[in-house]
Amino acid sequence: MSLINSHRLMIMAGPLVLTITVATWLSLLWAGWFLVFWSYPPSLLSSSTEAVADFSDRIYFVGYTIFTLGNGDFSPSGGSWQVATALASGTGLFTATLAITYLISVISAAVSARAFAAEVRGLGNTPAEAVAAGWDGNSYSGLSLPLNSIASQLTKLSQQYLAYPVFQYFHSDEAGKSPIVGLARLDQVLMIAAHGVPDRFRPPEVILNSARSAIVNVLEALPKHFTKPVGAPLPIPSLDALRSRGQPVVPEDEFAIEVGSEQDRRKRLHGLLIAHGWGVEDI
Repeated sequence: MSLINSHRLMIMAGPLVLTITVATWLSLLWAGWFLVFWSYPPSLLSSSTEAVADFSDRIYFVGYTIFTLGNGDFSPSGGSWQVATALASGTGLFTATLAITYLISVISAAVSARAFAAEVRGLGNTPAEAVAAGWDGNSYSGLSLPLNSIASQLTKLSQQYLAYPVFQYFHSDEAGKSPIVGLARLDQVLMIAAHGVPDRFRPPEVILNSARSAIVNVLEALPKHFTKPVGAPLPIPSLDALRSRGQPVVPEDEFAIEVGSEQDRRKRLHGLLIAHGWGVEDI
């Protein structure tokens, strides 16, 4: 199967899991109240003939009730069953409202994730170009504002992964819109900004630390099987884009030593890329 077809199949996973989740909530509620009314045969009577409701009638009545459409031509017999009907209607309304709210929240989270990916991609065509674009002639402080904004988005994203477990199954078929690719790309931008340029030219340490912490928070929020470290870490990004512009960079061997101390996170990010069908070339 080609990577394109693989991504197309993965796109369907999120909406499918979300639909199944909501359908399961409603089905379990429907089944639960059906068993309640099935437990006592005289609990439901036909409004026109007063005949005892049969199996299919009770399914129909419970569905009609939990979706707050009425009683469906059947009447509960006695006060206790009338109360049970009211409770069924109330729980149905609550569950339907909860399901709609959950759907909207997950879709909103997916949109926010794409916005994060687009903002990271907008920094530059490669991680090195993104850092180079932040050079203002004296330092790389031009990165401060976008990195601060991106770190805030990432912090929110990590909480959304925790709040809505189904969100982890949402996928994009374009690398530029994938939050997973964006996460790996941002990590490489931070590696260059934190280790690839001399100290005096770097963005403020607090901003770099905030963005790195946000990346770790996302990795911790995702299931372990998605972030399982692989044998090789993400490759060390090239500094050629900065060097070709005459911008200050550290020696390659010094950069490699500094980046080498962060292999665990880089391996986890590489594993995350692979788990979502992406490769190093997509960063």
